[in-house]
This record gives sequence, structure tokens and C-alpha cells, in this order.
Amino acid sequence: MNDWAQASLIERAQAAIERGDLLSAYDLSRQNSGLSSSLELAYLAALAMARMGETEQAMRLYEQSGLAAAEDVDSRSLGARLLKDRALQHGGAAEELKQAADAYAEAHRRTRDPFPAINAATLNLLAGDREQAEYFAQIALRAPSVAMPSDYYGAATRAEALAILGQEAEAAKAIELALNLPGANFGARSTTLRQFELLARHQAAEDRMRPIISRLIPPAVVFFSGHIFKTDPIREGAIAAEIDRRLDELSVGFGYGALAAGADILIAERLLARGSTLNLVFPFREDDFIASSVAPAGDQWLKRYHAVREQAAGISFATLAQYVHDPAQFGYGSTVAMGMARLRAMHLGTHAIQLVIWDGKMHDDAPAGTGHDVREWRSTGGMTVTIPADDLDRSVKQEASEPEPGNRCLKAFLFADFPGYTRIKEGKLPLFWSRVMATVGSVLDDHRAALDFTNSWGDAVFAVFKTAEAAADAGLALQSALLDVAPTELGLDRPTQMRVSMHFGPVYHGSDPIAGREAFYGTEISRAARVEPLTPPGSIYASEPLAAVLANTASDKFSATYVGKIDLPKGFGQYPLYALRRRSNGSV
Repeated sequence: MNDWAQASLIERAQAAIERGDLLSAYDLSRQNSGLSSSLELAYLAALAMARMGETEQAMRLYEQSGLAAAEDVDSRSLGARLLKDRALQHGGAAEELKQAADAYAEAHRRTRDPFPAINAATLNLLAGDREQAEYFAQIALRAPSVAMPSDYYGAATRAEALAILGQEAEAAKAIELALNLPGANFGARSTTLRQFELLARHQAAEDRMRPIISRLIPPAVVFFSGHIFKTDPIREGAIAAEIDRRLDELSVGFGYGALAAGADILIAERLLARGSTLNLVFPFREDDFIASSVAPAGDQWLKRYHAVREQAAGISFATLAQYVHDPAQFGYGSTVAMGMARLRAMHLGTHAIQLVIWDGKMHDDAPAGTGHDVREWRSTGGMTVTIPADDLDRSVKQEASEPEPGNRCLKAFLFADFPGYTRIKEGKLPLFWSRVMATVGSVLDDHRAALDFTNSWGDAVFAVFKTAEAAADAGLALQSALLDVAPTELGLDRPTQMRVSMHFGPVYHGSDPIAGREAFYGTEISRAARVEPLTPPGSIYASEPLAAVLANTASDKFSATYVGKIDLPKGFGQYPLYALRRRSNGSV
């Protein structure tokens, strides 16, 4: 990678972190990582992981990239930050917090920078050492960049030091100053917010610090949807004004949704007009989406579609499969977009809201549509803001529809295999069958109520689950159970865990004409199968749709660590993947 290309990646990754787009920041900083020895890109990748709350993966990046040996203040502070994050995830034990505080103190001693000093102050306070906390807070306040701040971090550091010293009113003034100085981006604000939330809980000062915390909360994330309708400049003007009012009222800064004619495009235009970050999530191939959901409403909507698309900050697809005239494909796309909105809100430390242009009609059995989106969002605890769709001309003539395919459904899939299988000697295969495969069978049997289908061949396993949550539960239980099988039992010198991949998507359900039993088949199953060989033994790699669905339904149970966009074999394209883990319940 030449110097110009590397500098461009660094700049783009830094910008992504500043706007709170941690997934893009990680992808950019890991481009050509095998060829690049840039510590700056490695730092940004590890920082993105850390801000996503994925401490262990960030620590691995930190050690493997050589950042641990670097002497600059950012690298040393990141190492201390990772110790802090691990301590907090383990429940905030005083010994671990003190270890992180000492790491920050050492970074300050080596660099004389106020940033590690203020972190040493906060962590000493959390560890119960108020004397050291106040000592480092005073050191931070004496630094020229904090005493007379000219950027966000200087003023935010001043606010944190004053709060540690019990001067909350002065801290609030420093935060107001910080928000009006260069560097007051969403990523920086979310980091400061987490620090003040920790301080408020530790000092039982939620009431005194509420003014500070409320000013730091980043703008909300909105998932948007609504009805398709014909252009109507007069009616649209009134709706646009109401959208603007609602976006202001809700303090929205980020939007996720598709881009169908009518409501979707109108809301997306208003998001862009206010400077919000727009992320488009298409339910299937874009040419099919345009043909089904934009072009039938007229050329004006098509022009507006392309104008909006060019300004979108991110474009993704629930699936790259074609539209097969299954209405549930639209519902699936909405479900994935909802989860992505919630993932972004979690990364920023803010909240997600649904905004719809809707006639208020709910059809309980509808697999897609605005009513379906509202029902699903509300069923997972979300708040919906509705703009009435009265008097809109919704008589859009759709393209001639093919018959709907029968036996389509949404399922979660699990693939697994045993990477050391070919090294097992013939005489040990019966033991493999009775120990490893029997363990797999026992775990799946424990989850029988949530299973729709299972199959195995050799060391490979395929299972179809009713829900993403059930698949995640079973996969994690499987990896845990296999820890009881010692490698030496099978004549191996490596761990005896499997590679497990998971996906959630639309499939066909029918009868296998060869085996004479029920079967599930379709592009999404093939795509999930391509992920499994790329998964490290002992890990579970999940697709973005499955991670998004878990963000909707079980964010308190599972953590999905973004591992980047990975090229799938056999021409299946590039796919965003997540490492799935059970979420720790530890808290400070």
C-alpha cells in the first residue's frame, strides 16, 4: 500500500469513528491489513472494536499489531483503556480498576499528557482511592490545554476533573464550552457520556450530573418506513413540515430504512436536509427493488430516488438474492434494518425510534408493509412516532406480479463441522462418534422444541431453528459442551471445538424427492454454508441479518462482535460477519 492510499484510509477511518460509524471505521482500518504495517490503522481498528464494547478482540488486535510496544500517548492510553473495559465487564473489581488506573498513570508519567491523567483520576475514584483520584484530577486541570481549552477534549477533560472534585456546576459549564469547540463529534461525545455515567453511578450523583449527561447524549437513531404514494407537491409539503418537526423534536441524527417511492424517499430527503447520516438497507437486489417499489410510482420518484441514494452514507442489503415475489422479503428487509438501527444506537450510547407515515391500519397476518413494521418494532419494546397518511393517493399500479412462491418461511440456520476430523485415525472414529457427535446430538436434543430440521454427514451438522435467539442459544451451548472432550481422547493435540456459522433469512420448505423427508433449501442456506469454513475453531460467526435480529429481540443476552467484511468462496461475494458470544451480566 503506498503512502497516499494509507493516508486516505487513515483519514476515512478517523472520520467514521468521529461520526460514530464504528463498523465502517473497522472495515477501513483493516483493509489490506496483511500488507500494511501501519500502527495508525491498527490503532483505529482496535479503537473501533473497543468502542463497540468488544474488549477481548480489541486486546488481540492491540497485542498482535505491535501497539503494546508503542510509546505514543494514544497507543499507551488505548492499552490502559482496554484494561479498564475488561475490569468493567468483569463487574468493576477494585483490583482490576486499580490496575487500569496505574496503566493510565504510567502513560501520563511517560508522556505528560492530561488525557491519561484524567482517566487515572476517574479509575482511582471507581477503585475507591479518592486521594489519588483528586491528585490526578488536579494534574489534569493544571495542563494548559485543559486550563484554557481550545478543543472538545480539553474542555471535556476539564469537566470530568471538576466533576471528580465535586464541582458539578462548573463541570456543566465546561461541557457547554466543549460542545461548541472543534472536535465535538458524535464519537467523542459518546465516549465522554460513558465516563460521566460511570461517575454519576459511583458517586450516587445522578441528579446533580443529569444536566451534563443530557447534553452529551448523541442524537437519536431512527428506523423509517411508510406507504408508497403518488407525487403530490401540496400534500407532500405539509407532510415534510411535519417530518421536520418530528425529527427536531426527537433530536434525530441517523436514519436507517429502504428507499421506496413515497414515504421512504420523503423521510430520507428530510433527514439529509437536516444533515443527518442516512443508511439505506435494501431487502434484496437493488434492480429488483427499483422495479418493484420505485419505478411503478413514476419518473419523478425515480429521479428523487437516485438523488437520495447518491448522498447516503451507507448502503447494505438484507440479501443479495433476487426478488421472487414473496411479500415476506420486504418484511425481512425491514427486520434487518431495525436491528442495524439498534446496533448503531448501542454503539453511540443513544436510543432508536421508529418513524412511519402510516394510515394506522394493522393487518395481523401481513408478512410485510407499514403495519407489519409497526407491529414488529413495538413487539420488541420500541417507540413508534406516526405521521398520518390521510388523503394520499396510493393507487400506484404495480408491475404484473408472478404467482407468489409457496412454502416460503423465515428461519435461522446453523452449520458446524469439526476441523480436525481428517486427522483422526480410523481406530479412533467410533470414539469421535460417541463423544463429539453424541455431544452435538445431546445439545440439539435439549433445543428440540425450537428445531425444525437437523441433518449430519461425517463430521458436519446442519440445523434449522424457528428463531435467531434459539439458534444462538444452541450454538453457544454446543461450543461450551465440547470443552468437556479432551483432544487426547481422539489422538489430537488441538482443541476439540467445532466451527459454527449462523444466518437468518428466507428459505423454501418442501419435501426432499430423494430422501423422502422434509427439506429446507434456497440461496440463503448456501450463503450460510460458505461462512462456516471461514470460522475459527471454537468460534461462532453470524451473518449481519442474524446479528441484527438479535439486536431487536435479545440484545441483553448476546453480544455480536463485528469481525469485518469477508470474501465468501464460490463467488458468493463479500459479507459482513459477527462473532457471537453470550453477553456478560457484570456491571459497575
